[in-house]
Amino acid sequence: MNRLRKFPGKLLWRIYYLSLVISLVLDFYLLHTRVLQYHFPFQYIPQFFALLGFGGCILLILIAKIIGYFVVVDEDYFDKKHVKNREDKID
Repeated sequence: MNRLRKFPGKLLWRIYYLSLVISLVLDFYLLHTRVLQYHFPFQYIPQFFALLGFGGCILLILIAKIIGYFVVVDEDYFDKKHVKNREDKID
């Protein structure tokens, strides 16, 4: 059997970790050689944009949880409405 069909998960995880290491190395190299010219001083923090993206994802999840508490309805909300309309038609 082909190795790619038998163990696709291991190969994909290895590719993921390799790309992560390459990204980290490139970020530190480009940051310390001043190849990239940023506009603000906080952008020179190592892995700033990765941390910003992670923080944004966490913030979106928290906002969705908070909104979920306000939008919650009973489990049989739509069934009650349907039954009520059906009884009105029968009478």
